[in-house]
Amino acid sequence: MRELLRLNRDRDWNFLCTAMDVVGDASGGIRNFLQFGLDGPTRYQDVGERYLRLYGLLSAAYIQQQSVLKLFELMNVPNPRAMRVKFDALEIRDLRHKLAAHSTDYSNRNTQAIETYVPIQIGVGGFICTFTNNESTAHRAVDLEKAIEDHCRLIISVLDETYDKAIRTLYKGHDKKLDEFSEQLQDLRTERDGGLVIRVQGGPKLVIHTVGDRNLTTRSSRTRRKRRAG
Repeated sequence: MRELLRLNRDRDWNFLCTAMDVVGDASGGIRNFLQFGLDGPTRYQDVGERYLRLYGLLSAAYIQQQSVLKLFELMNVPNPRAMRVKFDALEIRDLRHKLAAHSTDYSNRNTQAIETYVPIQIGVGGFICTFTNNESTAHRAVDLEKAIEDHCRLIISVLDETYDKAIRTLYKGHDKKLDEFSEQLQDLRTERDGGLVIRVQGGPKLVIHTVGDRNLTTRSSRTRRKRRAG
């Protein structure tokens, strides 16, 4: 597989498998948050559980980002540094640094100052996290669902580029296989954008496109979308 995927080292295959496992495992945790929020499925109003779910969500998003970046680099997709800059700009990543990793020693890249951050207990619940810089009276509320939406869009974009590069490397010179997997990738893009791909064995494929922008993480179909056949 090292030769087929043009991996640089033998051990890169192990890194690739681990990264793929982490991406899947983290998705399970994020999916649970989108279903139950910070309060969880329990009927008890427990502050401790809300904190566990908050820190768990932030950690899940971060390790998923790191794993996707690793896959991006292993597949030798061009310009990984620019992709890392995009991840650094995500609100959920910044929140992880402030609350779940460097609460007492957060380094502000703009001012070079060391800052401290802490969640405000009464402002942590549902899909909202309110936090404050303890050196000031200012506080900020973050829409975690929106932050995860942005996270998921970037994750999917990076995986799209990574998969595209992988199939072009793996099936170089094998046009039939390359066309087959490229078509499957295009079908995934259609479904990502809210469309529907219906495959009939031995028959034609029906593709239904969605008009409008799809929300990837909405807990219910709150936005009604019109469909058109194509």
